[in-house]
Amino acid sequence: MAPQTPGQKVDRVTEIYVAVFPVSVNAELKTEVVLAGYKKDPALPAMSLVRATVETHAQAVKDLVALCDEIIKEQKEIESYRLLKFDQHGMHVLSPDDYRTFDSQYAHHQWGVC
Repeated sequence: MAPQTPGQKVDRVTEIYVAVFPVSVNAELKTEVVLAGYKKDPALPAMSLVRATVETHAQAVKDLVALCDEIIKEQKEIESYRLLKFDQHGMHVLSPDDYRTFDSQYAHHQWGVC
C-alpha cells in the first residue's frame, strides 16, 4: 500500500490480538465470538466511545484485557474469554494475567534493612 503523501510512513499490521468469548448457540452448542460495541460518553453526550476486542499493537493489549474483564463483570451470560495472538507463525493463546495491571492503592509497602 503506497503512502498518500510523500514521506508518509505506513504502519503495517504484523500481529493481531483478539479476545474471543464463548456464547451459547443452543443447549448443546457454544461458539466463540469476537465482541465489539459502543457506549455513550457521560462527559460528552453527543459522542460515543467505540470499543472492540481486537487490537493490532502489543501496547494496547493491556487496555484490551481491561475491557474484557469489564465485559465479564457486566455480562452475566459471559463467564470467560480467551486471549489470542495471530502473527506470521500462527495462532498463540496468551494469558490475560500477563497484561493485567493491579492498583496498589490498598497495598502497604514497607522497606527495611536486613
